[in-house]
Amino acid sequence: TTTFYGFPWIRWRQTFEIGYVPNNIVPNVFMAVALDLRDDPFDVHPRTKHDVAYRLSRAGLAVAYGQTVEFQGPIVANVTYNSATNTIIFRYTAVKSIEVRNTNGFQVCCQGTQCRNDGNWISANIISSAALSVTVKAPAVCDSKVLYGTRYLWLETPCLFKQAAIYSSTDSNLPSPPYYKVF
Repeated sequence: TTTFYGFPWIRWRQTFEIGYVPNNIVPNVFMAVALDLRDDPFDVHPRTKHDVAYRLSRAGLAVAYGQTVEFQGPIVANVTYNSATNTIIFRYTAVKSIEVRNTNGFQVCCQGTQCRNDGNWISANIISSAALSVTVKAPAVCDSKVLYGTRYLWLETPCLFKQAAIYSSTDSNLPSPPYYKVF
């Protein structure tokens, strides 16, 4: 299957391919990240509406009313790939520090132009973390290949209920949004 349709791409395109809002294209818009709230395999809408309401209300206070409140989870500031160690470092902003809930959620592709196929993206786990960064190790199958790209939470249902890998450590109800990068 091609990766150019479905929920991951809809989420990405809703943010004008930046990954989060507000951003420099839509500075007065906010959408709550809710992909970690799905708990019913037969419904895409989260049953826990109070979590969505909480996330949206924080954004309303910050974006519409200019209050100084934390309203979004960690945002990827930059990504660095080290080919010698086959690791990727994700550095975050928008929060004081991050909480790593589990080591899953990242994927890499080392298949070049074949990365248009979702089947060529493989899981890559967090191997270490710091206050505002995580280091992800590409699997051994990529050792002798050029890394094409990386992505985070790039599945229709990318995680179990409230089990995304990265959240704000000061507000554990604010997850990091999906991310996609081609090197």
